[in-house]
Amino acid sequence: MKYLLSFALVIVSFVGAYAQKEVTAKEIFAAMNHRQSVQYDGVTITGDLDLTELSNRKIKKQSHGWEEIKTIVEVPVVFRNCTFKGDVIAYKHLRDGKSSRILNIDLGDGGTTYSTDFREGVVFENCNFGGDSEFKYSTFSKNVNFSGSKFQNQANFKYAVFKNGAYFAGIRFDEYANFKYADFTDKADFQDTSFREYADFKYAEFSQKANFTQGRFQRHADFKYAEFNEGVTFEKANFEGSADFKYSNGKRHVSK
Repeated sequence: MKYLLSFALVIVSFVGAYAQKEVTAKEIFAAMNHRQSVQYDGVTITGDLDLTELSNRKIKKQSHGWEEIKTIVEVPVVFRNCTFKGDVIAYKHLRDGKSSRILNIDLGDGGTTYSTDFREGVVFENCNFGGDSEFKYSTFSKNVNFSGSKFQNQANFKYAVFKNGAYFAGIRFDEYANFKYADFTDKADFQDTSFREYADFKYAEFSQKANFTQGRFQRHADFKYAEFNEGVTFEKANFEGSADFKYSNGKRHVSK
């Protein structure tokens, strides 16, 4: 009887430990919404994590049937070795309550644009993003670290502003990696990063020296009009597809 009881307790403990490996996006959202710092390691997040719905959202601009609403994540965010089953949403555009995006294109004027800024440090290290990742128009005030992560679907950082270090080293982008018009004020580290589809850095601005050492560009690499104010290194980078550096400014170091 004592042996059976002990065995049962082991089973209960094991089930409890296993259950803690899965966390809902709703639970994480609630913590952020109550200004509680978020830190997870080795868990699976189910559902869509929509940060544009935080209760601190405010109307930033309004004009002729269009408005821009901004939310702010006010606490540190740390995810390491985590898997996101759904979308991670810090940007969306709605018209009549429905998404007006087709193939990454916002359709016409009007509607409401939602975006999210991050006031404290952001870490998504060695994470697996199974859904879309939307960070368009986001401002990251402190260091942001996505190193070692994998984006299975599109990663949208268009117009994002990185005021401190931006670490994207060792990442694998399986689909469209959109950094068009992104502003890197401090260090931008894309060392050993793989772009399997379109790598879009058109009009991106790098205030400090950018690092794409050992990068792999399997399709089109677009750096047209990019500003490399302190230069950029592509040492031992592999361009398997086409590359466009037309009108880009700044010294480039490329070697194999």
